[in-house]
This record gives sequence, C-alpha cells and structure tokens, in this order.
Amino acid sequence: MLAINNLSKSFGRNVVLKDFTYHFKPKTIYALMGANGSGKTTLFNIISGFLQADSGTILFYEKNITYFPPHSIVKLGLSRTFQDMRLVPTLNVYDNVLLALKNKHSEQLINAFIPQKKDRYETKIKNILQQSHLYEQKDVKASEISYGQQKLLNLAVAMANDFDVLLLDEPVAGVQPEFREQILALIKSFDKTVIVIEHNPLFLEKLTDTILFLDGGKIIAEGSYASISVNKQVQEAYL
Repeated sequence: MLAINNLSKSFGRNVVLKDFTYHFKPKTIYALMGANGSGKTTLFNIISGFLQADSGTILFYEKNITYFPPHSIVKLGLSRTFQDMRLVPTLNVYDNVLLALKNKHSEQLINAFIPQKKDRYETKIKNILQQSHLYEQKDVKASEISYGQQKLLNLAVAMANDFDVLLLDEPVAGVQPEFREQILALIKSFDKTVIVIEHNPLFLEKLTDTILFLDGGKIIAEGSYASISVNKQVQEAYL
C-alpha cells in the first residue's frame, strides 16, 4: 500500500533520514518512536508532500508520489494531521468537516456552503460527527470547543477525506483521559492504515500493532510495544 524505499534527507550537515526503507501493510496501525531529531516528523513531512526528499522513492498503490504536492497526495487517499491542528476557528464544527469532504472538490468552494448544496452532504457529515462524538457540538465554532474535542474534530476532518492511509502527529498530546479514550476508540475503528507519532506509552500500548523505533534516521527496532520497551538499543537511544 505505502512503500518507502531508500529515503534520505539532510539539512546541511545534519542527516535526518538515511536510506529509510519500509513497506506499510493495509489495515495496520503503526507508531513511530524515537528521541527528538530521530527523523519522525521529517518522514511525515516528506510522505505528505510538505518537504522534498534528497533521494529515494515513495510509492502509494504502486504510484510514485515522491514529488507530488500535498493537495494531490490527499486526493489519492493519504491524509495527515498536524500538532497545531489546522482547523478553521471561525467556522463551526459541521462546516469544518464540510470543507474537507473529498467528494466535492469539483465544486466551487462557496457553493458548498449554500443550504441546498449542504443538504446533499448531511447524512455523511452526521455519521462522521456521531462517530467522533461531536454531533452535539456541530453548531459550535471550532475555537469554542475544548482542546480534546478539537483533536477529535481533527480526526473528523481526516475522515471526510475518505483516506486509505492516515498520518497522525501526536493525537493525544495534552488531551484529558476522557478524550484520549474516545480518540483511541475512534482510530481503532477506522480499519485503515494509520501511522502515528505519539509519546504517550499507555496510549501506544493500547493502539498499535507495530512500533518502529527510529534513531539517526533509521529503523533500529521493530515490534510490539512490549518488545520495544525492553529492547537494549531502544533504551540506549533514549538515554
């Protein structure tokens, strides 16, 4: 589904990724772990088109997307979230999801907000908001819901894109336990390929199928959370 081959990226003399190679399987939840500077966010930025690699290739369904711009990558079904949650704060929850709907890209943006146009998307948006525990907040501005609800809205926006692969950047950082559990259950319900960067060990233990531990821009360990947590190379990298 997503094949990364010999991906490298340097910033001056700082080598961030070095011949990174990994093939991600369908309907599997992965986590990227590693100390700061190990290459996790750089990898996300390159996969999603926000940064160009120095060398290597990224294949999505065997299509070479290595130098595709972000909007083209999203249209193919590969979405991502950001730590800074790029929501539209002045729009309500419903309209943030409406704005992201994949099936309306051919329409002029303004037409999507005309009442009769909005009605055609109502069932889909209602289902997304109910699944993400946000239907009761549908008329509330994104800036006025809680931080945990904003994180859920971030996922709802991704769901509107009908993704096949989702890159999640710290989905529960700073989130209260109640919303952490909702986010956990929502991600597990996707039945899609998810790759997550997160530092909360309990969350990762419950969520992931496979953890990839990066050090020096390479994978130095791979396995379940239990096996990674006792790996000597991992422990040394965190020291």
